[in-house]
Amino acid sequence: MLDKIILGLILEQSSTGYEVKKRIETGVGVFYKASYGTLYPTLKKLSQNGFLTTEEKPEGNRQKIYYSITESGEDAFHTWVSSPMSIGEGVNSHLAKVYFFDKLPKETRDVQLLEYEENNAQYLRQLKKLEKQFDVFPNKEDFYYKLSTLYYGIYITQKAIEWCKHIREGKSLKLLIKEG
Repeated sequence: MLDKIILGLILEQSSTGYEVKKRIETGVGVFYKASYGTLYPTLKKLSQNGFLTTEEKPEGNRQKIYYSITESGEDAFHTWVSSPMSIGEGVNSHLAKVYFFDKLPKETRDVQLLEYEENNAQYLRQLKKLEKQFDVFPNKEDFYYKLSTLYYGIYITQKAIEWCKHIREGKSLKLLIKEG
């Protein structure tokens, strides 16, 4: 996923590796972390694969390497950001895609969010079914912590559904926090 985040950030603005790291920290860093140890090898791989170009520019006593996105890099990014969000990908992957949704047409965003909302609703039904299976156990207190993870999953999934509806409808983001 780091490769796609990098492509999205460089699509917005050509940057050095250091600048990309800072933009990750101040943007997607709320839900995704990247170390220099993973960032620079990923930048190198993206360059080798033809998704980024590099240009050395002197700054002071040093040469800085600036990365720019290629057409194939843009294509790879747009393919990723417009692909459906699967429950199995994990929340961080979903949030990374949504972070870049401003780059998508409204219709594509709406379809993505509605599909994700429906996937979460289906997953919630599975969790509720599992909850009913635990209800028949006579000694549920012996499974307190196992059940607590189930209820966490139910709660988070319910909130994900509410979040999807809220942003699909274009409601104020501040209201989302106040309502929660």
